Amino acid sequence: MYQSLLLASIASSAVLNYCWTAEAFSHYMQLQNNHQWNNIVQQSSCGVHHNDRRSCRLMQKSSSSALHAEKNNNNASPGVSSSIPSGENYSTLTLLEHMHLLNTNVHKQSTISNDTTNNNKSEMIDFFTNILGFGMDPKSVDSLLSNKGVVFVNAGPSQMHLNDDEEYCQKLDELRQQHKLKTLSGGNGDKQVFEVGLRYDNLEELKTKLANCGDYCSYDIANLGDGREIIRITDVYDRVFVAREVMESNDDGDNEQDEPTISSICQQKVICNSEEQDDIPAEIVEQYALPTSQTACRGMDFIEFFVYVTKEDSGKTVEKIARFYDFFFDATTSVVNDGKSDIAIIAFGKIDDSGRAEQSMLFREVVVDDPQCHQAVHNDDLGTGHHIAIYVGNCDEDFEVAASNCVDGGLLWVNPQFEDKVLDVDSAMECKQFRFKNIVDIETGETLYALEHEIRSISHPLFPGN
Repeated sequence: MYQSLLLASIASSAVLNYCWTAEAFSHYMQLQNNHQWNNIVQQSSCGVHHNDRRSCRLMQKSSSSALHAEKNNNNASPGVSSSIPSGENYSTLTLLEHMHLLNTNVHKQSTISNDTTNNNKSEMIDFFTNILGFGMDPKSVDSLLSNKGVVFVNAGPSQMHLNDDEEYCQKLDELRQQHKLKTLSGGNGDKQVFEVGLRYDNLEELKTKLANCGDYCSYDIANLGDGREIIRITDVYDRVFVAREVMESNDDGDNEQDEPTISSICQQKVICNSEEQDDIPAEIVEQYALPTSQTACRGMDFIEFFVYVTKEDSGKTVEKIARFYDFFFDATTSVVNDGKSDIAIIAFGKIDDSGRAEQSMLFREVVVDDPQCHQAVHNDDLGTGHHIAIYVGNCDEDFEVAASNCVDGGLLWVNPQFEDKVLDVDSAMECKQFRFKNIVDIETGETLYALEHEIRSISHPLFPGN
């Protein structure tokens, strides 16, 4: 199947569509100036600028890529959002919207044995709302009142799902032990699975809260070469959150008004005092309402996943991962080496004149003797524990093309933990979403990395730009 898809492509799959997205992982390097970063890009094995566009490969529904077609607001077709821009300065992957995080029980009062001061509230909810600066989604009210179910916390256009399924977590842990794996879903092991980058206007308020957080988390502060600070925060599940101040765009300013960021268009709803809250119980408003709808955390900057490989495969796996997103989604991607390891960078949203993407998803290679011991635990009945949600394109046609590509590639998968059961294009269009679990080598079909993706149309009712 994958060989035939490859042969049917319009252009060679060896040519990737690149950006260098410095914002996504500048915390790894003490960069002194942009010239130093550009040198790294030029020396990478695949350092081709993202504007060196090539003809679309798998987009066979039209003569040009529906996922990268210029939008004409005067002649918009049904399903097109007039507010979501597209074009050469935007990735076909519009928004990295949420991550579903695995928690044993988000409603438990505390997992800290010596905690005697916070016995009336959930430490995990408190960690996100009072320390990291997320707001409470109004959809969480029923879960909060019943102390049961998933809790949604929001920041700017981004959302975190704090799941509540102790039995499910136990099954995953048993699977981990059965296969002698050294990782679970975010930490709790010898090796990490992922880190989440968060953006802030400034870090002073966050530093004050962290200084008084007790045993909720640990953190360390470092300086970047560009004068900014970063804070690496580790929660009680050993998950790492990397907080940074927003970096100013490198756009020349000529097109800024005509080309807005996706984050400026999409904002999640939060419980706040500046809006009517008549349908929300007073005790929930009192505990979780923010002064305004603006959260201290401005959203997800990036998610970085660690891909464990042998020394022989070093440099090869992440290039294949980048090619996967390029092949199935026509996404803007790059592969670079930051002096430590090879990294695939998948761009989301607006891409400025220097090639920096609004959001990024990163896959960093980590060389180990036995990669299988370090991969995320998963199977077809349980999934991978955590998952990400991505919105593609700027209209239903874009989503249909992405769904068709993934159906043709045999990627679609049903997670029995959720109600949506999508295995073909028609049901994907009806549900406005589909799921897949395996990132594959497009030449062989071999699974390179397991990560549940929830792919959505911007006409999905939960799209934060609606």
